[in-house]
Amino acid sequence: MRILHLIYSLNVGGAERMVITLANYQVQSNQVGLCIINNLYAQKLLNELDSRIQVFHINRKKASRNILDVFQLNRYVFKFHPDILHIHDSDAILYIPIRSFYHTILTIHAMDLPLKGYKLYNQTVAISKAVADNTENRGLCRPEVIYNGILTSAIRRTKKNIPNAEQNFRIVQVGRLEHGIKGQHLILKALHRLSSSRISIDFIGDGSSYNYLKEVTRQLKLEKQVNFLGNCDIEWIYHHLCDYHLLVQPSISEGFGLTIAEGMAAGIPVLVSDLPAPLEIIDKGKQGYYFRHNDVDDLCRMFRYIIKHYEEALQLSDKAQTFVTVNFDSNLIAQQYINLYNEKIKDTYSQ
Repeated sequence: MRILHLIYSLNVGGAERMVITLANYQVQSNQVGLCIINNLYAQKLLNELDSRIQVFHINRKKASRNILDVFQLNRYVFKFHPDILHIHDSDAILYIPIRSFYHTILTIHAMDLPLKGYKLYNQTVAISKAVADNTENRGLCRPEVIYNGILTSAIRRTKKNIPNAEQNFRIVQVGRLEHGIKGQHLILKALHRLSSSRISIDFIGDGSSYNYLKEVTRQLKLEKQVNFLGNCDIEWIYHHLCDYHLLVQPSISEGFGLTIAEGMAAGIPVLVSDLPAPLEIIDKGKQGYYFRHNDVDDLCRMFRYIIKHYEEALQLSDKAQTFVTVNFDSNLIAQQYINLYNEKIKDTYSQ
């Protein structure tokens, strides 16, 4: 089978991480290509791709309407001639007039995304039930649900101990520094209210809110407790997640939450906001803890509870390790996509 993935950019994010994971799995038994439309991509992510994956760069400037870019895009699609054209940004299909020659699949990676061209796809997929519900509530045909996945076997796991009075309680948050979406400022405000010098937080990621969050940290006098580590390689993250006592994902908007599943796979307790998608991952509280989203008081309450009942939290995290392996392992997810591709091709030949 010939599979071509199409995405606007390849910078750090859940959609990009999923594309790399899918492509690397699929190339084991298929011919796979990746077409990146904009000139926005991280070389370290490209380096994670299997060398057998054929990569096409359009190098379009963001929001450009240059007709030459459209011509180049269609030339690459025609050249690769895929059986499956798997697109990860809805409106990209509008620029592919030769789309009728291929089976087109769209994956919707977040809530409330503009979905221009939605009805042109042969098949649509949502990364969570929450995203599928959101799509259907907007009057569109309900997409099939295939979750995002993580390579659970690559994540280091160690048995954690209850921290003693001499140790810091180490919290980690992984994601783009976009506080209006990911809610990192809520953690800072909660730490300030807790007034405990033995609680620290490491933020892993970068984004437009970096300066804002640094300033909030300074204003709240939390410099000794807060570290901004920037973007870290996925190998580093997978090796060091288990060194922390708690992963917190305080999202204000979220379509899935890969880092929640990664924390569960590392065997550390997780605390998430009570949005539908994060609650799906922790099975409505059976595999992790949650607080009322955008509520600093409730976040403080849950910090106190988890620290006080950390033995219980560790027991919960042991269960969560098994749960995430069974439900969100990337090999399982990638095979679900292969099954979907085969089904669409079979349907065509049977018509």
